[in-house]
Amino acid sequence: MTSAAHYLTMEWTYRRTGRGLWLAAAQVLTVLAALAPLSESVAREPNIVVFVAASNHTAPLSRFEEGALVGGLVKDLGDALARRMGLQARYLVLPSKRAPAALRNGEGDLLCYTRPEWIGSDFQFTRPLIPNADVVAARASAAPLSSLLALRQRSVGTVLGYRYAEVEAALGSDFKRDDAPTMEANLNKLAMGRMDYAVTDRLVLREAIRQGQPLREEWVLTRYAAPCALSPRSPLRLATLQTALQALVDSGEWARILAVYGLTP
Repeated sequence: MTSAAHYLTMEWTYRRTGRGLWLAAAQVLTVLAALAPLSESVAREPNIVVFVAASNHTAPLSRFEEGALVGGLVKDLGDALARRMGLQARYLVLPSKRAPAALRNGEGDLLCYTRPEWIGSDFQFTRPLIPNADVVAARASAAPLSSLLALRQRSVGTVLGYRYAEVEAALGSDFKRDDAPTMEANLNKLAMGRMDYAVTDRLVLREAIRQGQPLREEWVLTRYAAPCALSPRSPLRLATLQTALQALVDSGEWARILAVYGLTP
């Protein structure tokens, strides 16, 4: 018998009559409710790995249909990684703000394409995998930027809830945000002439240009490669993940996946 079950039995025996019985029942429900999230986090089929997929991602990272992840670089990585570990991949689609909490609670095993700067450093992270960069995008007709200071007091396209450390450091209170709900919506506003510049990431911008948007990459803010984050409640071990990822790289499979999206490792 677990310590929690022993505690419940003792309390139930002790409070058997009158108001004591009601109080004991209330305590039982309280403790069971507290245990429920833990039970849910570990009650998973042993051959399944659950990837948390942030619903704010757009092509080429992720492609969604009717609320399900059906394609994109993140799914290709998840499917390949699961195969290397002899597991089946499932995807839990959540808003980006809920994704870190879901990972902490054990609702999913992995969140790929993330960084400690985005979700916090209280996770284990795999080797960096998906190459990208934060950039300033410009309309085709916009003037070239000589520096970030040229953006002072100009409307700059941004995404609601996102922080832009480099731009904030350069402009301070002169950073005039024009928020959109997603990067895709941000670039749509840019293409329609709502502003001349927007902060986005290189992958999303390249996809918009590929689809015919009259945009260009104007300024590189930060280059990075994004890893996967491992849930502290997952039965998976970081060493197992790293071995599987190394096999993906060594076999050339990861390079072939990236090449589909015009990328190199």
